[in-house]
Amino acid sequence: MYILWLILSHILIIPQPILGLRDTSTVNEETYQGYYNYAAMTDRLQSFSLKYSHICSLATTGQSVEGRELWVMRITTNPSTDVPGKPRFKYVGNIHGDEALSRQVLLYLIEYLLTQYGREVRVTELVNRTDIYIMASMNPDGFERAVEGDCAGSAEGRENAKHYDLDKSFPDRDEPSSETSDDKPEVTAVTRWILEKKFVLSGSLHGGSVGASFPFDDSSSSASPGLTADEALFHHLAQTYTENHPNMRLDDPGCPVDPYKSFGNGGMQHFNYLKGNCFEVSFKFSCCKYPPASQLYTEWTNNKEALLTYMQRAHIGVRGFVMTRSGFGLPDATISVSGIDHNITTWMFGDYYRLLLPGRYDITASSPGYLSNTVKNVPVIEGKATLLNFTLEEPVEETLMLDSSEQHIVVNEALSTPGPPTSKYPIQTLDFRHHGYDEMEMLLQLFSAVHPSITYLNSAGQSVQGRNLYVMEISTNAGVVQQGKPEVMFVGNLHGNEFIGREILLNLVEYLCRNYGKDPLVTHLVNSTRIHIMPSMNPDGYELALEAHKERFSGDLSIIGHGNSHRVDLNTNFPEHSQPKNTVEAETRAVIHWIKAHSFVLSASIRGGFRGVVYPSSLDSIDENMFKSVAEAYYMQSQAFQEPQACDVPRTREKKGTRRHRPIATGTDMLTWAYHGTDTLAVNIGLSCELLPPEDSLSEFWEKNHRALLQFIQQVHMFVRGMVTDGHSGKGIANATVMVEESRHQVHTSSTGQYWRPLAPGSYHLTASAPGYTPMSASVRVLETRVEQVDFKLTRDALQLSEGEQKDLEKLVEKLLAPGGLDQLIRSLLPAQTLEYRTYRERAEFLRGLTLNFPRITRLYSLGQSTEFRTIWALEIAGNLEMPQPAEPKIRFVSGVHGDAAVGPELLLEFASVLCLNYGRSPAVTKLIDSSRILILPCVNPDGREQALEGLCSSSVGHTNAHGIDLDTDFFYGNASAQPETRAVMDLIYGGGFSLSIVLEGGSLLATYPYDRPNQHAQNEETLKYLASLYARSHPFMHLGNLRCTKKTEKIPGGILKGEDFSAHTGSMKDFSLDVGVCPEITVYTGCCMFPPEHQLFSLWMENRMPLFRMLVEVHQRLSGVVRDSKGRPVSDAVVVVNGSVNVHADSQGHFTTLVAPGTHQLQVQAHGYQQVLQQVNISSDRVTRPIVIDFTADRTPLNRAVFGIATASLISVLICTLLIWHLRSTKFSRIRDGVRWLRRKRQDLRMEAMASEKSPLRQEFLDESESEDDPFFVDTECTVTMFKNKK
Repeated sequence: MYILWLILSHILIIPQPILGLRDTSTVNEETYQGYYNYAAMTDRLQSFSLKYSHICSLATTGQSVEGRELWVMRITTNPSTDVPGKPRFKYVGNIHGDEALSRQVLLYLIEYLLTQYGREVRVTELVNRTDIYIMASMNPDGFERAVEGDCAGSAEGRENAKHYDLDKSFPDRDEPSSETSDDKPEVTAVTRWILEKKFVLSGSLHGGSVGASFPFDDSSSSASPGLTADEALFHHLAQTYTENHPNMRLDDPGCPVDPYKSFGNGGMQHFNYLKGNCFEVSFKFSCCKYPPASQLYTEWTNNKEALLTYMQRAHIGVRGFVMTRSGFGLPDATISVSGIDHNITTWMFGDYYRLLLPGRYDITASSPGYLSNTVKNVPVIEGKATLLNFTLEEPVEETLMLDSSEQHIVVNEALSTPGPPTSKYPIQTLDFRHHGYDEMEMLLQLFSAVHPSITYLNSAGQSVQGRNLYVMEISTNAGVVQQGKPEVMFVGNLHGNEFIGREILLNLVEYLCRNYGKDPLVTHLVNSTRIHIMPSMNPDGYELALEAHKERFSGDLSIIGHGNSHRVDLNTNFPEHSQPKNTVEAETRAVIHWIKAHSFVLSASIRGGFRGVVYPSSLDSIDENMFKSVAEAYYMQSQAFQEPQACDVPRTREKKGTRRHRPIATGTDMLTWAYHGTDTLAVNIGLSCELLPPEDSLSEFWEKNHRALLQFIQQVHMFVRGMVTDGHSGKGIANATVMVEESRHQVHTSSTGQYWRPLAPGSYHLTASAPGYTPMSASVRVLETRVEQVDFKLTRDALQLSEGEQKDLEKLVEKLLAPGGLDQLIRSLLPAQTLEYRTYRERAEFLRGLTLNFPRITRLYSLGQSTEFRTIWALEIAGNLEMPQPAEPKIRFVSGVHGDAAVGPELLLEFASVLCLNYGRSPAVTKLIDSSRILILPCVNPDGREQALEGLCSSSVGHTNAHGIDLDTDFFYGNASAQPETRAVMDLIYGGGFSLSIVLEGGSLLATYPYDRPNQHAQNEETLKYLASLYARSHPFMHLGNLRCTKKTEKIPGGILKGEDFSAHTGSMKDFSLDVGVCPEITVYTGCCMFPPEHQLFSLWMENRMPLFRMLVEVHQRLSGVVRDSKGRPVSDAVVVVNGSVNVHADSQGHFTTLVAPGTHQLQVQAHGYQQVLQQVNISSDRVTRPIVIDFTADRTPLNRAVFGIATASLISVLICTLLIWHLRSTKFSRIRDGVRWLRRKRQDLRMEAMASEKSPLRQEFLDESESEDDPFFVDTECTVTMFKNKK
C-alpha cells in the first residue's frame, strides 16, 4: 500500500512546501554557453535533486548499451510518493543522439520549473497539479558520438551503440520482435516505464526539421479508422505547441530535407497511444540537429512558452475515479467514450484522465466482475477537466430486488444532475470491519478526492514508526478559517487496542461526505461547522493489536497495543508545567500542536473498554454544569445507553473513577490538559465494554450512536459566541482572551477575532482582554434554546507614524506622482502572469494560495455566502494586519457585482498577485502596503459568474444573481429583504473606515461617480469628479472619451460621467457607499465586451494596471488629522465640516480622514462643549498633505447661566437643610418629645396623607409605646421639614 497523504496538494492546488517564497538568489543560473556531456548533465541533475528535494527526485529507468543511466527528473509536490488524481506527464528528448538541442532544452526546462516554483504562479500551479517526468536524454551513448555544429547529423550519432534507431524500435501492436533487450536496452527500459506509469500526455522532442507529428498522421497503410478516432484531439495538441513557437507558426520554415526522416510502424508515439494509455505528439523545433552553443539561448526562448503551454493540456477533458461500493479504487477499469474507438484504463488508485475536446459525451466505466456504469451528456469545457466519478456495483441478485428508492445510483456531482429519491436510511457503504493503517489511509484519500468541495485531508504529524496522523476536515471551503464557523474535533484510537474509535470515526467521515446535500441536518452541520476528525492517534499500537487479534494471541489483549511503539500510554503523556518536554511522545506532540493551531470549541475522544461520557476532574462549578449538559444531551440521543451495562460509568462526576482498565497515570491525561491548557472542552465517549469488539457488532454500535455524534457537533452552535474587535478599525483581534467570572478556563479568539464559550443555561459575567487593549466586561443570560451573541469592542492606545516614516512616505508619493514616476515603478515590478478565467473553486484556491505564500501581509476571510451558498471572499493586504494604525487609509477594490462582467475579477487577482510578489522586493510597493490597508473583493456575485459564458459581449446570462436580481439595484438602507450577496457587502460598508472604493465593471469604457439615482446632487461632487478623472487620465484610452462600444457618436469629456447620466437607477452600491459608508466609490467600465475571450485579458491588464496603482497612491493624498483638547487628549465626538457641506466624523482616538480635490478648503471643527475652530488647508495634486492637528483653545465653554443658577440654588438648599438638622439635634430633644406627642395625636391623618404620597415617609420612624422617649431616632431632611410644617 502506498503512503499518499499529500493528495490534498493536488485537490486544492495549495502545496505544503510553498508556505513562503524561497530565496533563489543563490541558484547557479544557467549561462547558455555550452552543451552538457553525460558527466556534466549527471552532476547538474544530481545537484538539482539535492537542492530542490521538496519538489523533485532523480531516478533512472535503466541503462544504455554502454552503461550510462537513463536519468528521469520527476518534478511535483511530494516527488517520492505516487498520488492519486494527478495526471502524469512526460517529455523525452535526445531519442536520436545527434539531435542534441532537445536534450539541452529539456535541461533548461528542468531548471526553470525548479527555480520558478513559488515565484511564478503558472509554474507553481503546474508543479502542484501535475506529476511531471522529464527524460532529457534517452540515447546518451549516441550523444557522446555526435558533433556540435553538425546540422544534418549522422547515423553514428543518431543510433544507439548497437546501431538501432530507438524511435523505430518500439514494438508495434502484438508483432513479435527478433531483437533482444541487450541490443536496445534503452527501448526496453522506456517501454517498461511507459506501461508502469500510464502517462496521460507526452511530448517527444526531435531536431532536423520544424513541425509536429502524431500517431498515424502520415496516412500509412497501417492506419485504420478506429485508430484515428482521436485525430481532432491530436491536431489540437499539436497546434498548442506550434502556435506558441515563433518558427513552427510559419508555413515553410525553410529546413532542408532530413535524410533520416521516417514515420510509420514502430514509433514511440504509436506505442504510447496503442499500449501506454498516453497521447504523445512529436515535435521537431530546429532545422539544425546540433546547432552551435551560441544559439542555445535563442532556441530556449523560442520553445519555453510552447513547452509550458503543452504541459497544461494534461488538464483538459474528463477526470475522476472508478470505485467500488466500499470506496476502493478499481485499477485497470476501462473508460470508454461513445463514438471514439479508443479506450483508456484507470491507474493503480482507480483514477483516470481522458483527454477530450470541448463538447458533450456519453462516458462509460467498466471492469470485469462489475456492472458497467454510463453517464450521458457529460459537458467538457475549454481548458478545464470535468470531474466525473463512477461507482461500480457487483451484479448480486439482491440488488435487483431492492425498492428503487433505496438503490444507490451513481451520478456525477460536478454535473448537478438530479439524483433519485434518497433512502430514509443513512447512506453507508463502508464495510463494518477492522481497517488496517494502509486501508484507512486509502479510504481517507479517496474520500478527499471524491468529495473535494467539502474535505481537506492533511497530517498533524507522524507516529514513532513514521505513520501519518491523518486529520480529515469536513466543511465547505475546508482548510480555511471562516468567520462564524465553530470548530469541533474527534479523536479515535487514543489507545491502539481500542478499535472501535477508528471504525466509528471512519464511518462518520463517510456518512458526512455521502449525505451532504441529501440529509438536511448533515448539510447544515457541514455548511456551518468545521469538523475535524482524526481516526487514529496511535496507529502503531493499532497495528500491533490488530496483528495479535488476527493471530488469536492467547495473552492479555488489553495490554498489547495499548501504548505506542515505545509502550507509552498516550493518554497520560500530555505535559504538565513541571514536566520536561522531552518526555512527550511524537504522537502526543503532534496532537498538541494540532489542537493549539485551531480554536476547537468541543472535542471528543471515541473510546472502548467502558461506556459513557467522561469529563475532567477538578472542574469549576460553572464548567461542571456545562459538561453535565453536554453529557446528558449525548445520552438522550444515543440508543446505546437506554439499556444499562456493567461497564457503564456513573453519570455523576464524583463517582466516575471507574477506569480500572487504565494504567497508573504518569502524566496529565488529555482531558485535564485540554481543560487547563487549551480553548477546547474535551470529553471521552466510551461506546463499548470491549476494547476489541467483534467486527459483526460494529454496525450496531454505529446505528445506535451516529445520531448522538451529530448532536455533539450541533451543540457547538448552542453556546455563547461573539467577536472581539478593535474599536478603532473594526477588525477582529486575534488571540484575545475571553474569561468567565468564577471559571479558570479561558478561551481565545481565532485569527478573525471570533470566539465560542460553551456554557450551561444561566447568568454569567464575561470579560474580554488583549495585549495593549483595555479589558471590557459584559453580562449574558444563556438560554437552552438559542445561541447568545456577545461582542466586545476594545480600545487601545493609538499608534503613530514616526517623523521619519512620515517623511519617507511623503518622498515616495511625490516621486511616484512626478512625471513618469508611476510608470517607471510599474515597469520595474515582477509580473504575476496569472491571467486566466477561473471558476469559483479555482478562484478560491488561488486566493488560498496567496494567503499561504504571503501569510504576513494577507488575510482571507468570508463576507458571507451567495444564494447558492458560494462564499464571497475578501482578501485583505496590509503590512500590519493585526495592529492597524490610526487613520490608516483603507481602499476597497470590488468586481463581479454582475456575474457576466468577467474581466474585473481576473484583473483584481492579478493586481493582488503583483502586490504580494513585489512586497519586500520593491521598496515602493512595500511602503505602500505597509502604510495602507487594501481590501480586494474579487467577485460579489459568484453564482452569476458561474453561469456567464466566455465570448458573449452583451449577453445577460449571469448578469443577475441566482434569484434573478440585479445586485446593483438592491442596496437600500434598512432593506430587510436584501439578497445575501447584497447583505454581505452592505455589512462590509456599514463597518466604515474606507477612504475610497473602486468597482470594476464591463460593457463600456468610462468611469462614473455618484449618484446613480436621478436628481440627486452630491455635496462633494467636485471631489468625486476628480477621483473619476484620475482613473480615466491614467488609462491609455478612457480619457479620450470615445465609448467605442455604443451607438452614441458624441464623446464624453475626459471619459467620466455622473452615474445617473450613464445609467440612472436606484439602489446602487456606489450610492449606498457614499451615503451610508461615507466612502466615495468610482465605477470603472474596463471595456466594451462584458466577457471577452481569455486572450484579451493581458491587454486589458496592461491598460488598467496604471490606473489601479494610481488610485492606491491617491488614498495617501487625503486630508487627515487629529482633534485634541488643550491637554492633548483626543476628542472623539468631533465633526469636521469641509467647505460647509461634507461632515467628517473623528474616531474614538480623535482621528479623521477624507479625500478632497486639490485646492483650498475651509474646515469647521465642532464638538459638544467646545468652541468651534476654523482652519484653512491647501491640498496639492503632486505631494502629500501632512496630517493636521486641531487643538481646542479651551477645555470647555462657560456653563449656561441658567444651569449655574439652578446648581447654586440647590447647593444653598442642601446647606440650609443641614444646618436645620444640626439645630434640631442640639436642643436636647425637648422639642422633639413635644413634636412626637403631637404627631401621635395626628397619626391617622398623617398615615392617610402618607398613603397618598410616593414615599410613605413616617411609616416606621414613630416610637412605639414601649420605646424610651430619650432614645434618638433619625429621619431624612424632607421628613423633618414636613413634620415641622405640619406642626406649625
